[in-house]
Amino acid sequence: MMTPHTVEQLLKVFRRFRDNHASGMPLHRSYHEAVRFVAEAYSVTYQTIGDGCRRRLQLNEINELYELLALWVKGDSRGLVRQMKENSDPSAHAEIDQFFLSGPSAPPEKQKVSARSATPSEPETISFRLPARDARMLRALAELEGVSVAELTARTVSAAVRDRMTVVARSIVKESDAHV
Repeated sequence: MMTPHTVEQLLKVFRRFRDNHASGMPLHRSYHEAVRFVAEAYSVTYQTIGDGCRRRLQLNEINELYELLALWVKGDSRGLVRQMKENSDPSAHAEIDQFFLSGPSAPPEKQKVSARSATPSEPETISFRLPARDARMLRALAELEGVSVAELTARTVSAAVRDRMTVVARSIVKESDAHV
C-alpha cells in the first residue's frame, strides 16, 4: 500500500513525464527523465522512484506502465487512476483524482509558488476559467497542433503577457516623456 508520500512522488513523475512528452520527447525517454528528475529532487536513487512507478502499482513489468502512460497521454487515464487508487492509502485518493481530473493536460500543482520565489526558468501554476466554448476550442486547437492543452495555453498566455507588457511599458515611457 503506497503512502501519501509515495503517491506524491509518483504524481510528480507523471507531471514531469507529461510535460516532457508534450514537448516532443519520446514516451520512454520522457518517463526515464522524469524518474531521474524526481529521484534527484528527493535525494533518493533512480531505483527507489522507478520501483514506486512499477512495483508499487502492482505492475509486473515496465511495459505495462508504458501502456498506461501511452493511454493517459491520449486522454484515457482510467487504467493509471485505477492502479494508483487500488494500491494507495485512501487518504491519497482525492489528490489522485485532482491530478487526473483534467486529463493529461492541465493538472494543478499542489503547492503554490509565490511570484517572489519563482525564478524565470521555474514554471508557476496559475489557474483560470474560460467560457465553455473557448475551452472546447482550446482543446480542439491543442489536438490539431498535437500538443497538450497545458502546453498550448502556456505558450499562448506567455506570448500574450509579453506582448501586453511591451504595450504597457511603451505607454508608461510615452506618458513619462510627455510629462518631462
